[in-house]
Amino acid sequence: MSNPFEFFDLAPSLAIDVKLLRSKFLEIQRNSHPDFGDENNNDSELANTFFEVLKSPEKRIQVLLELYANNSLNNNLLPPDFLMDMMELNDVIDESKSGEETAKQQAENQLNGIKSELDNQMSEFIHLWENQKVTVQTMSDWTELTVWYQKMKYWSRLRKNLDGINEI
Repeated sequence: MSNPFEFFDLAPSLAIDVKLLRSKFLEIQRNSHPDFGDENNNDSELANTFFEVLKSPEKRIQVLLELYANNSLNNNLLPPDFLMDMMELNDVIDESKSGEETAKQQAENQLNGIKSELDNQMSEFIHLWENQKVTVQTMSDWTELTVWYQKMKYWSRLRKNLDGINEI
């Protein structure tokens, strides 16, 4: 994947200025959209794709990890105790589908607790980046962020399962 941060001339970061991103996006569209500029220029299409990536915190983190981390996102780095907890939570979610209201509330509470922990951890990551204590150049170990990302993906799957959303 090309680097969306470079495309918009933005410093790679967990937290970006969305207004600045939008401004750069609109500028590129004014200069390269087929209706207004060079029909052979594909910057407009790239701008659309990269704008969607960078404005989404989860996709932005995925791109950072793909571009700068040494570990693959497909390598499971999740701690065994987390996986066991998620398996148990999945069982509770399955129970809730049989109409067991207490199971559904229990699953909801557990999911909310996990999400809160993940949000707090991300706030700490962002705080470090915003205070320039960490950048892609100074980040020595991407493992913690990779584990956060994998936990978030797992949480998202369980959330969809509880909500009855079937992924393709």
